[in-house]
Amino acid sequence: MTGWKVPATKPYFSEEDIGFITEKFKDILRGNSFLTMHKYAAEFESKFAAYIGTKFAVGCNSGTSALEMICRALKISGKEVILPSNTFVASANAVLNAGAIPVFADCGDDLCLDAADVGKRITSKTAAIMTVHIGGIVSNGTLQLQRLCRERGIHFIEDAAQAHGSSLNGIKAGAFGVASGFSFFSTKVMTTGEGGMVATDNAGLASEMKSLREFGKVPTGIYINYYRAMGYNWRMPEVAALMGLRQLQSLDVFVKRRQEIAKIYDEELYGNSDIVIVHPPNPKSHNYFKYMVILPNHDRADVHKALVADGIQPSGYVYELPLHRQPVFPEHNGLSLPKTEYVCARHLCLPIFYGMTDEQAHYVASSLKRILEGSK
Repeated sequence: MTGWKVPATKPYFSEEDIGFITEKFKDILRGNSFLTMHKYAAEFESKFAAYIGTKFAVGCNSGTSALEMICRALKISGKEVILPSNTFVASANAVLNAGAIPVFADCGDDLCLDAADVGKRITSKTAAIMTVHIGGIVSNGTLQLQRLCRERGIHFIEDAAQAHGSSLNGIKAGAFGVASGFSFFSTKVMTTGEGGMVATDNAGLASEMKSLREFGKVPTGIYINYYRAMGYNWRMPEVAALMGLRQLQSLDVFVKRRQEIAKIYDEELYGNSDIVIVHPPNPKSHNYFKYMVILPNHDRADVHKALVADGIQPSGYVYELPLHRQPVFPEHNGLSLPKTEYVCARHLCLPIFYGMTDEQAHYVASSLKRILEGSK
């Protein structure tokens, strides 16, 4: 983080948070509790489910693990899963690792999965649709996809890795599908360094995923090591749960401050012909994990480098190269997804985080406008 006038992101733990986490962890280290997946993880699961509005939550060690647990628990091996090409590779990896086949679809102007394009790609082999709340946006298309899944009898999965605290029509991200996967990676709105969580209303899925994160164990009588399925070690450490409990407690405060920073950007950048702001359906229910703009008239790489020269670290892209164009998926490289290719090549994410000052936000906006004006 050092050396930047404005870093891309920065986690926040108050002194009270730090005191709580360190004291509780000291107690664990003294042998008064277990180091992994114990009482604090259970408390975190319970409180996270209550926040999202689901009956259950299943903690794990990453957002990637969360998505794979969902795909494996749904038993979709050999079937197709439609998902956006504009997403992090973990979304597709989860599908592939569960034995299913990814089918990439186009996105809309908001960078989120386009329901109309998805409808064209459904076949008799389609087992699920995985939407991704890119940048924290819960698009209006979420409701169309949810309805489509109900009508066609297929599973609706949410990759909510970036959407903690976002909502649509009063429903939290993570409560629309049969199950949703969240990430608590270091850059997220709330973080445990590494960590993940699945939210679901399905008791059977929750039970299955708790088994999968423990190598597929199912305690039977005196038998501790009794395996019913092939699982992995996807457990959440207690220290991660301690961080999660404190971050969850502050999540709404984090989101409110991000909305304030976004409002500054909106006011500074609105009406600029060189900038198209990617707006969520409702700014008041968006977590602003990313503040995304499209640059239709400029070379993005040049703008990126100029911002860096001004001491501004652009936030990570979502995403700079779509999955269907990645070398790891050669069988999809010939696919044409026009909107995805356009927005992936031209969007830019501006720095935004809880501790960001108004002055930093104004500086970023002013620098961006000056750079764009100077490069004409």
